Amino acid sequence: MAEGFTAESVKVILGHLECSICCTRYNQPKNMDCSHSYCLKCLQELKKTQNPDTNKLKCPLCQKETILPLDGVTGLQSNYLLIALVEEVNKQEQLPHGEESKVMCQACDEENAAISRCLNCEHYLCLECHKAHQRLAALKNHEIKTLAELQEVDETQTESKMNISRCDIHPIQELCLYCMTCEQLTCKLCAVQQHKQPMHNLTDLLTAVEICQTEASNGVSQLQRSKFNIAAMRNRLSCLFQETNNNISYHTEQKLEQTRREEIRLKQSAKFMYQKKEKNLAKLQFAEKTMSHTHGIMTNKNRLEILKNRQEFFNKYEHDVIVHEDQEEELTYDLSFIAFCEVENEVELGTLLNKEKWELMSEVGADTACLSSYSTGDIVAVLSSQINILRQLGKDFKTISQIKCKDISRPTAIAVNNEDHLIVLDNPNVKTLNKEFQLLHQFTPGKESGSKLTCLAVDENNLIAVGYKDKGEVSLHNPDGSLIRTLSAPGIDEYMAISNQRIIYTCNKKLIFVDYQGNKKIETTIFECDKGLCCDIGGDIYVLYPKRIQHLSADQGKHVEWIVINQTDGDTITCTQQGKLVIHKNKYRYVLCVGGLPFLFITES
Repeated sequence: MAEGFTAESVKVILGHLECSICCTRYNQPKNMDCSHSYCLKCLQELKKTQNPDTNKLKCPLCQKETILPLDGVTGLQSNYLLIALVEEVNKQEQLPHGEESKVMCQACDEENAAISRCLNCEHYLCLECHKAHQRLAALKNHEIKTLAELQEVDETQTESKMNISRCDIHPIQELCLYCMTCEQLTCKLCAVQQHKQPMHNLTDLLTAVEICQTEASNGVSQLQRSKFNIAAMRNRLSCLFQETNNNISYHTEQKLEQTRREEIRLKQSAKFMYQKKEKNLAKLQFAEKTMSHTHGIMTNKNRLEILKNRQEFFNKYEHDVIVHEDQEEELTYDLSFIAFCEVENEVELGTLLNKEKWELMSEVGADTACLSSYSTGDIVAVLSSQINILRQLGKDFKTISQIKCKDISRPTAIAVNNEDHLIVLDNPNVKTLNKEFQLLHQFTPGKESGSKLTCLAVDENNLIAVGYKDKGEVSLHNPDGSLIRTLSAPGIDEYMAISNQRIIYTCNKKLIFVDYQGNKKIETTIFECDKGLCCDIGGDIYVLYPKRIQHLSADQGKHVEWIVINQTDGDTITCTQQGKLVIHKNKYRYVLCVGGLPFLFITES
């Protein structure tokens, strides 16, 4: 052992060689004006969290400020005593196995190795002194610990120290309080600086945990009364929130585009109004000037002056505006007036609703047998080779275009993928059409077995699922038509949807969920007389029956509500990417509304 150091002294100083910020052994310790020392790197990181534009650094222990030299933290005086102590301890720890420094007996001068320590005498004891301590009557009550026991206690204390959660802003401070207002753990310094009462509700950790347990108990009682999965509900809320933001942005852009067009129209009208009034005023001013030249004898000079005046007054209106005699306004002071009057509420975007609300809204006629929708909210209705595109204009839907597509003949199901490509089930083929309704590619699923295709669905990754009623199967395909795998789906009929990478189909009085590996995940009871089904952006399921729609949850297919259709039965149902339900029925037309958004019923016109 180096001269000047004993095993006892090394043992004592170990606990004082740790930086209060990083809680590890000092590395390049620097002195602050308050005499506290910290690692160079710790002080550099601390400076970043405080005001980096000043030459002051606040001590995290005592909050006293130190004026930094020109070269910053690096220029602070090094603590050479700590550096020497750390080096000596490091040397002792690096001794070869079997040659580690020994703790010597302090009760005798025989330089025997200590095996224990008397906590009352505060001496390390060798074997003989240990026995003497036990023999002497005056020392029998002293508490003696072996070195192994002392080591165990030290490790326990070290572990307890490491498990203490410390404040990120004040690393020396323990997180010992909880702010109920900010829902945040805090230290005492942060509590004083950032969580002052009465604006903030501070409590100790024990009370905060008791409050959490009480709230959890109340929440459990609600969960026990509910049949819905909370995680799935949060997922649905997140999806609908994102879609709500997208819809707000989309309709804002639509309103802005309308406003820009209205701006151009109003400016053109204002220009015409200004020029009309200005020319009428110019004519009157010209008449006034002309009369001043006609009170005497007309000369060539006067005539030339009159024509020059006319040219000056009217030449600039030659191409801009023509004012007919019947458009001339009476000379009043209004000829000098033009202004813009704002119309209130004309650009109101809409409202946010807190609960789902269904109501009949409007109706539209279109030749259709199959329905789907684009990302823009436009609805595509297909019958034979006729494709109709419907768009919401104000509160109504209008057919904005009708296209004859030579590439399809008798479609029985359609879907739209994320690229706004139209996927058409046109037996025996599945065809993909681009936005201009031109054929991109097609494939023939089930051609080896000659099975008839009965239903179609597309997922969020543009994978295509095709159902076969006669085989009780579903084939899953890549967007190009290549087969991924075939899944068992006994009892599948004409109706199928995809939600959260699960294929959903109806089978008699059951709604069945099958994952992409063919495993049946859920089977829930429904009514037998279904007319179709679809899923919304959040994955919730809607099953169509005569005169009503059943709304079921996305995760387990739990019943949510009945949506009553008083008018008549629907034939098919789909859901737009904006969350609008669209239902088709021959001879009848009606629209539903949920959450303030229009939901459309279409009839064949």
